Amino acid sequence: MTSRSKDLPPRPADPDMILLALFQSRLRERSRYLGEEIRAQRNRLSAHAQRNLMDDKYKQDDGGSLLARIERAEQALAAVQQAQERIGRGRYGLCDECQQPIGWDDLLEAPEQTMCRSCSHFGELDALASRA
Repeated sequence: MTSRSKDLPPRPADPDMILLALFQSRLRERSRYLGEEIRAQRNRLSAHAQRNLMDDKYKQDDGGSLLARIERAEQALAAVQQAQERIGRGRYGLCDECQQPIGWDDLLEAPEQTMCRSCSHFGELDALASRA
């Protein structure tokens, strides 16, 4: 006795699931990259501090710029980790402001983003208005 399902070609995967797997992969890659970047910057900062102790010529700008790079990389890593958590909760790709889907093309550009184009545009306008 043969089953009809054995005679049918396999059903293709849902395009949304394929894209979600792509975003997960990109987020994992970005997380690894940022982790390596943070370690490298911390090593540079440590070497910089040791050189300055031996030379007794501390340049605040060099250490400050390394600290700023570390802070930016840590913030980016936190955003990536939050995006990974949203995937696990089934909330990935939804705007934090309006709860509408963020465009796939926008997520391809920056998979860790949390706002749709409309809401981020309004946020930029609000920031500009508050400066005026």
